[in-house]
Amino acid sequence: MRQMRLLLASLFAAALVGCASEGGVTGTGVAASVSGNVVLVSATASAAQTLPFAIRVSVAEAPAVTTVTDAAGTFVLAGAFSGAVTLQFVRADDGAELGPLGLEVPAGSATLLENIVIDTRAPLGERVRPGAVRQLDAFGRLAMIECAADGAGTILLVDDARPPRQFLVRLSAATAIETRDGVPLTCADLRLRQPVRAQGLLRLSDLTLLASEIVVDPGRRPRPPLDEGRPERLRGIVVTIACGRGFLEIDQATQSAPARRVVQLAPTTVITCGGAAEIPCGCGDIGVGAGAAVEGLIFPNRPGLVVAETIRVGRQASRLLP
Repeated sequence: MRQMRLLLASLFAAALVGCASEGGVTGTGVAASVSGNVVLVSATASAAQTLPFAIRVSVAEAPAVTTVTDAAGTFVLAGAFSGAVTLQFVRADDGAELGPLGLEVPAGSATLLENIVIDTRAPLGERVRPGAVRQLDAFGRLAMIECAADGAGTILLVDDARPPRQFLVRLSAATAIETRDGVPLTCADLRLRQPVRAQGLLRLSDLTLLASEIVVDPGRRPRPPLDEGRPERLRGIVVTIACGRGFLEIDQATQSAPARRVVQLAPTTVITCGGAAEIPCGCGDIGVGAGAAVEGLIFPNRPGLVVAETIRVGRQASRLLP
């Protein structure tokens, strides 16, 4: 019965969007953005060094949308594009191809490609490897809803591109679902054709959005500037500690392989240890393998890191935040 409901819902969604889920870039009056930072090309540089050459990044389906990485390896692409797109990475000095990266970009969304490694020894289609892909502001309407008993589920989001496209979104039991006024909801409260805003990590293996947050009836507000910090929450396991350089690396728990996130420590960052006990501590008290829950800001024009406002560390820290 569950498979039958899913099939019927899928057929409904297909009828709603027509051929919108077929390949190809679509247009919309709302600008989308894709930003990223390249930290390593093959084995010729390290994440702490400036890349030895500039890289040109462009949208294959919209050639006019192109840019060149800056001295830190950062790039920002912005324009009225959405849908199935392929980013092309080439050396800016001689045009040598470095590799492509396929993405699904909802209309008006912001996609952040964090800490990209380009391995020129790999097959061409596998060379470009982001540490994580964070998607913000995926607006649309619900075309399918399938909820599980534990609060997890699957939804299809239809964006407002012309023609519209559908995007598969997975909900976990930890996904925060709420109204725009902050009233908590569950998957069972969602209704077909409701407008929502989804945010989360994009799983590149099947281009599914793993939602960290769903806001129902969010209203379409003007896009914030690319240099404006956006609230970010993550949880996971600490794998690298560099107190002297002011950062941690955390493997964020997801519904697939962990996403490696870089967390920047600021002078104002508040760190507590002991899980729910929240005992004040410092970076030096954090151990590799500890659970960590982070609240902070993420900047679309600085996509490689999360600036931490608070970090809660402890064995149970991974349960502290949804």
